[in-house]
Amino acid sequence: MKNSCITIALLGLLGGCTAPRVDRQKITELLIDVRSEIVVIDPVSHDFLDWSDVMLHIKKADVVLLGELHDHVIGHAVQLAIVEDVMDKYPGSVLALEMLERDEQMLVDDFMEGILTARGLENLTHSTDWGASGGWAAWYQPILEATKERGGEVVAANAPRRYVRLARTDGYERIDALPQNRRSLIDYPEELSGGRYRERFWEFAMHDGDAEIVRVDVSSIAPDDPVLPVFRSQQVWDATMAQSVVNADPTLSKKVVLLVG
Repeated sequence: MKNSCITIALLGLLGGCTAPRVDRQKITELLIDVRSEIVVIDPVSHDFLDWSDVMLHIKKADVVLLGELHDHVIGHAVQLAIVEDVMDKYPGSVLALEMLERDEQMLVDDFMEGILTARGLENLTHSTDWGASGGWAAWYQPILEATKERGGEVVAANAPRRYVRLARTDGYERIDALPQNRRSLIDYPEELSGGRYRERFWEFAMHDGDAEIVRVDVSSIAPDDPVLPVFRSQQVWDATMAQSVVNADPTLSKKVVLLVG
């Protein structure tokens, strides 16, 4: 990533499991204008930002990382507004999604080219209940539609779950043994992340209910540590999405917006 990355955690806004399909409120049908009627909080300075401030931060970045609360409809509406404005101001920009896996890229391309309907994409990628029952059509599909209408690109950024599971159960050596056409669907880091990231992962993994979280020393990890395989699989998700962003070749004039849930 050549210049900088802005992370927008939509937890700072004021303003998938199997279940029967329900009609969620669509982000295109909200009765508020998120560009003028919500307040965004800068997580570093704690300053209140208006929409022009948000877009100024985005102007300086080549990668925009959008987090979310899965069922926060206003948060998803903010995601949509940011994607719309990025695609309008920086033509040819890319929307990358954690919600779609690399082996689904052909389906995404078929949708973008009008070969596959929105419902067909939802069904073939088993995305109907992403975030919550009925969440895909209400919260995510409109963001793909906005990108498509504005001539942007859509990238299925994540690793297929079956290979993430393989990394957890058999290690990265098993990933390397895959034929190249399948090996290209997944990445892993040269070294597992350390520092506070690793500490927090172990702390949350070992946290018991309402008990106070205790700092854990993870400077060295035993090979039989039960958390290690889970951490290894999480690192596959992280590395694959990061490499998907890099592969999209982000620049200040052609940004990559990564949606992560």
